[in-house]
Amino acid sequence: MNNGFFEKSKKISNNFLQSIVFIDDKAYSDANSQNPNHDFDAQKVSMAFAKEEKVCGIYKPKSKSDINNFKSITKKADIIILDWQIILSDDEIDDPNADAPSEDPRGQYTIEILKNIVKDNESLKLIVVYTGETDLMEITNEISENLLVINPNFKQDLCEVSSPNIKILVRAKSSVNDDEVDNKFNHLHLNDKIIKYKDLPLFVLDEFTKMTSGLLSNFALLSLTTIRDNSNKILSLFSKELDSAFLSHKSFLPNTHDAQDLLLDIMKDSIADLLLYNKTHKLIDKNFIEEWLEININDEEHPILNGKGKPLNPKETFERDKTNLINLLFSEETRVDKKFNSVFQLLIENKEKRDEFLKYLYLNNTSLFLNTTNHENIDQINKEFAKLTHHKSLFLPQNIEPKLTLGTILKSTKRDESYFLCIQQKCDSVRLKNGEERKFLFLPLTITTDKFDLITPNGIKLKLDKKSFSIRTIKFTCSNDDGVIKGILNDNSKFIFNQIYSEEHDENFEWVLDLKDLHSQRIVTNFASILSRIGLDESEWLRRWGN
Repeated sequence: MNNGFFEKSKKISNNFLQSIVFIDDKAYSDANSQNPNHDFDAQKVSMAFAKEEKVCGIYKPKSKSDINNFKSITKKADIIILDWQIILSDDEIDDPNADAPSEDPRGQYTIEILKNIVKDNESLKLIVVYTGETDLMEITNEISENLLVINPNFKQDLCEVSSPNIKILVRAKSSVNDDEVDNKFNHLHLNDKIIKYKDLPLFVLDEFTKMTSGLLSNFALLSLTTIRDNSNKILSLFSKELDSAFLSHKSFLPNTHDAQDLLLDIMKDSIADLLLYNKTHKLIDKNFIEEWLEININDEEHPILNGKGKPLNPKETFERDKTNLINLLFSEETRVDKKFNSVFQLLIENKEKRDEFLKYLYLNNTSLFLNTTNHENIDQINKEFAKLTHHKSLFLPQNIEPKLTLGTILKSTKRDESYFLCIQQKCDSVRLKNGEERKFLFLPLTITTDKFDLITPNGIKLKLDKKSFSIRTIKFTCSNDDGVIKGILNDNSKFIFNQIYSEEHDENFEWVLDLKDLHSQRIVTNFASILSRIGLDESEWLRRWGN
């Protein structure tokens, strides 16, 4: 793949990648062993990655406890490279009189490590099973069978098992010198799956870049690299010499717990300012987008749809190409309706049909930036981007209890379709005493298939009921010393908020998500403006002339 976008993406990935972890039972072994297929030359590997300025950790497990220790290490590494056949010194049959195990023990520890990585893991991971075995397809099958039990989203390809965020590649060690051609898999047409030590750094970089070569993912990688490169600067700003000033500030506050919130705000702003001054967001400029379009967009005929998404005429289409998308994205016209009309005036001559199509694009113009073969994914893509912009709880650890505050969305355990948005201000949601009762205000949300205001993590669309008489008050009791109402984990791994009158009403509330602060505050502000409307009887003649 030799595209400008991919090459720039590879540079960004290369700057991000730092740590590569190898686990191989033949590491540091005698280079003159009798089994060159399984040998692992740690010196050559480490030198190959050192030339690319990468930190390479090579571990040789000797016992089952080593395998357990390495499980946590693999979760921290950027790239993980595992041997398939790992033989440990403490491998032995507990009962010497028992029959030998019927299953081939090769791969058991690698599978164990892979399962540990995959379980409850939402992070991006590239894993290479780097083996001296010859049956690469059988290894791939075994990995796929074991991981599908944990995660049904895994898919199998040629010497590859992958999910949306994890890619596992099965590759063979080479048994010849760097200047020789290794044709041991010629009969299987898999010679391209043989990787020499010297080629490993470029191979893992290319494969990682294939996973991250997108506009948003490149921005995220560049942002993370910028933060990491400036970590010492951040640490120097948050110097221990300022502790006394922080404590002085805390002592002045009526509610001293607010000092911790200030630290969060300072850190958040510091990181945002760091990215701003380093012009990280400038990465996605016109040239970068043009190169993205070049690699991702085909020039093709698209149907002309009406406002409901139905073809106006199955035989009538317009030419969607990279040029008209560039014109749309970088038009200097500030009015959106005029911008779209001017671009599509050249593509759809009939004004009536063009107006109908523009009604469709008003809510669905994501289709313009996808090839027709991917149009079935439009709704899901829009939902995921909406979550990224609205959901605060994307980073909430699964074992941390959510707290009830402004922006928390709950679902009734009595009526599955009843959702509620907490609009209690933060200052009235905290500093509760253990055992204290507190009423919380909620706006109802209803499930809809039409226009909607919010979307849940599993894609359910919700519409706010903004009528003043629909507001609901629910009373809860603080049952901890942290001063907040917390959800309680039930047997179904759901966090439940138990209201005081749960037995009387046979109803409690399941935590769904937390909205970002500004979105929550906007909803409250809009609701307050509805409450402040003035109903006035006046002369209709006077009112109409005034409007």
